[in-house]
Amino acid sequence: MKNVMVVIDESNSSYDVLVWVLQNLKDISDSNKLLIFAKQPQSSVTPISLSSSVAFAQLFYPFSPSGELIRLAQQRNMKIALGILEKAKKICGNHGIKADTFTDVGDPNEPIHKIIQERKVNLLVTSDQQNQSLKKLLSSCRGEVNSYKLVIR
Repeated sequence: MKNVMVVIDESNSSYDVLVWVLQNLKDISDSNKLLIFAKQPQSSVTPISLSSSVAFAQLFYPFSPSGELIRLAQQRNMKIALGILEKAKKICGNHGIKADTFTDVGDPNEPIHKIIQERKVNLLVTSDQQNQSLKKLLSSCRGEVNSYKLVIR
């Protein structure tokens, strides 16, 4: 059994890589698994400072996002990731392939590493843009995974 994992994001190159995998890895069948991972975007809610000048003095008003604002940003990021995965599942369905999908918040290296270990991934496919962040992860996976290859499109 061969397990193939494709790492995607909202870029067109990610979907191009997925299509390339579906067209070129014809041995993906029911006995083999296609896994798709989408990283959730980083939260865009960060503390800011507002300043105001009064004569020679400046007043600073630190702004810290509330828990509700952070929760709303996280929900929005989850919807984005689920939308990315839904589009990927439709592309797979058009090729007659059913894929397992995964997403996580923050640095993708940890959940990708976990999926590689648990699902015994043989082939990891990513785009050139994602390559730099995954190099460190892949070197840490050596020896823990039976065998895997990285294909960059």
